Amino acid sequence: MWSAIKWFFRTLGRVLNAIRMLIINLFFLVILVSFFLIFTARDDTPALPDNAALTLTLAGPVLEQDEPASPQRLLQKWLAGDTTPPPTSLSQIKEALAQARHDERIGALVLRLQNMTESSLTKLDEIGEAIEGFKTSGKPVYAIGDYYTQGQYYLAAHADEILLNPAGAVTIQGLGVYRLHYKSAFERFNITPHVFRVGTYKSFVEPYLRDDMSEESREDTLRWLGQLWQHYQDKVARLRKIPADHINPDKEQLLSRFRAVGGDPARYALELGLVDRLASRTDMLQSVAEHVGWDSQANQYMSLEVTQYLAHKSRDGNEAPAVGLITASGAIMSGDAGANTINDEYLGQLIEEARLDADIQALVLRIDSPGGSAFAAEQIRTALLQFKDSGKPLVVSMGSTAASGGYWIAADADRIYAAPTTLTGSIGVFGLFLTFEEAFEKLGLNTDGVGTTDFVGSGFTTGLPEHTKELIQLGVEHTYEQFVSLVAEGRGLSPEQVERAAQGHVWTGVDAKALGLVDELGYLDDALAGAAGLAGLPSYRVKPVRLPASAREILLEQLLLGSGTLSGLVQSTLPAALRPAGEQLERELSALGRFDDIKGQYVLCIACQEF
Repeated sequence: MWSAIKWFFRTLGRVLNAIRMLIINLFFLVILVSFFLIFTARDDTPALPDNAALTLTLAGPVLEQDEPASPQRLLQKWLAGDTTPPPTSLSQIKEALAQARHDERIGALVLRLQNMTESSLTKLDEIGEAIEGFKTSGKPVYAIGDYYTQGQYYLAAHADEILLNPAGAVTIQGLGVYRLHYKSAFERFNITPHVFRVGTYKSFVEPYLRDDMSEESREDTLRWLGQLWQHYQDKVARLRKIPADHINPDKEQLLSRFRAVGGDPARYALELGLVDRLASRTDMLQSVAEHVGWDSQANQYMSLEVTQYLAHKSRDGNEAPAVGLITASGAIMSGDAGANTINDEYLGQLIEEARLDADIQALVLRIDSPGGSAFAAEQIRTALLQFKDSGKPLVVSMGSTAASGGYWIAADADRIYAAPTTLTGSIGVFGLFLTFEEAFEKLGLNTDGVGTTDFVGSGFTTGLPEHTKELIQLGVEHTYEQFVSLVAEGRGLSPEQVERAAQGHVWTGVDAKALGLVDELGYLDDALAGAAGLAGLPSYRVKPVRLPASAREILLEQLLLGSGTLSGLVQSTLPAALRPAGEQLERELSALGRFDDIKGQYVLCIACQEF
């Protein structure tokens, strides 16, 4: 018997040891594969030819800031069989176009936008400005594609010549905001939403209380959507020199014109001046090759991608005083925030780094955020106030969105720049709690117990008593008053003036300037120049503020603990027809995942971040 027991435990030990060794070996195998992918990916810098076209191939959305090729992302792409180039950041695009404008080796610019997902008008306008700057060199700009979505076409309109596949189409539909509403579903599954808010137009919580959009929300949303849509039409009509009804026909015009071309969308686009020429893929490549030559090895025109071109950039040794640049992109959260989020502690460290850096004479905070946790926003604002105490100017550049919590952290800047299409404001506060006491009761599960105060025991399985609800509402109202007060103080406005712009209203940059919420209409370059002017710098260089990553962070966060791997793999394996539904569901779940405020109070504008 004892020998059998010994054999069992000895065998068990060997099995456990084998499992342990297997896990360790797999761990190091993943590391080796990841670093192999890194080094093979980086060894992709061809020699710069004497004459070539700079090709701007956009895949996915346009990023606000550079995302380094981490082991996690490279491994994810390898496992998914994804061969598309990585997303290109706004700063990379602008830098490459500015450099190529004066580079005699670059003979043309080619826009290949077919894999670009919808990006905000603000980012596309900044790229458009860079394209217009490139065009002053006299070099041609081509847009080539099998089809163009609305966002892709908005960027393609800057080209001197737009080429479309004869089997393709240009799809321009308009702008809209549509969200899932949960009221009936909550009732069916006996889920109780507890909502606390200040702001008539703070519509984020509406889907939890209604099955449709309220009239107040409909009115507010249609106002700013109409302004963005008018901006789209005006820009395209001016660039293409076509009437507005060629971009935005009514349904009778659209059907009549489609009948006239026999339902051929490519011919429709050609006859209405949306494109210049219909051409096969081969003809498109040969058209560009007429200017820059043919690469027989690649079987296309002589070409350099933006990232390849930037690998050749020269170091100019500029020692001018620096304007620091910090990019805050994503939802504002506390604690262990993931990708595409703004972590209050990490951003505070960056701000402190800029404050202590004697080389930095002024700071530009680039904000692209719909908001998030009120607590986290206040921690960031406190760090910015400490930076201002140093005497260095603080300037905010608003990207696509700087709404709600995004505006909270902007309000105290010495100067605020917003693009005409920036969405900002949304000065309002809400709290949201979901409880399941009725659902548990239906299942025969009941919670009971005792506590020493009236505030013990309320929560997930028991619901919220009236006195707790009142307490939370008072806290939300206090945070709203704090929001209004800090905006009034930071912007030099009266509380009454702020109140007229508040109540959760969302404003475009144009309206925000008229209301005194921003100082100037402009883009990041304007904000950098403005910061240099405030600091009295006749010349300056831009210095991105970064913290060095530790070895532990690189290995654990990027390699093993990144939250994007699973969702990325799932999305990449979904059939194309199901991806829009998967993306919408992912957005909804992502929004719920942002509810991490320690007091349950949020300054967040969900609809804003899609534009």
